[in-house]
Amino acid sequence: MTPDEILDSISLTVSYPLAVTLKPLAKLENGIYVSGQVAMRDGVLVGTGLVGDQVSLEVAQECGRQCAINVLNSLKYELGTLKGIKQVARIAVYVASADGFTDQHLVAHGASQLFLEVFGPEIGSHTRTAIGVKALPLNSPVEVDAIFHM
Repeated sequence: MTPDEILDSISLTVSYPLAVTLKPLAKLENGIYVSGQVAMRDGVLVGTGLVGDQVSLEVAQECGRQCAINVLNSLKYELGTLKGIKQVARIAVYVASADGFTDQHLVAHGASQLFLEVFGPEIGSHTRTAIGVKALPLNSPVEVDAIFHM
C-alpha cells in the first residue's frame, strides 16, 4: 500500500481546517514544517486534561497517534498526496503533564509508531523531542508538530 492508502485506511475523517488564519504548513526549499496538531478526532478531543492525572498513559499514546494522523492529513490536504515525502525528519511531541509525570517519551511513541506505520522504517524513522508542558490548546493532552524532507 502507498502512504496515502495507509493513511486513508486508518483515518476516519480529516480534522481540518484550522479556525484561525495560521499557515498549516510552511514550505522551505526541500523541507516542510507542519504546524502543531492536537488530538482532535471527528471534532472532539480524544482526551482532555493532564497526563498522569486525568489522562492515562494509554489514552495519551492514542492522543499522540491522533495528533500524528492530523499532521499527515494536514500535509496531504495541502499537497494532495504524501508521495513526495522522502523523510520524516523530526517530530516534537508536547505533553500536558501532571506534576511528577516523567514518561513523555512513552507518550511520544504513539505518534512515532504512526509515522513508521504509514511510511515504513526507511522514510518514517525520525528524530524526536518529547516535552512536558503545563497546558496545551483546548485542554488537549498532546500536541505534535513535524518537519518533513521532500
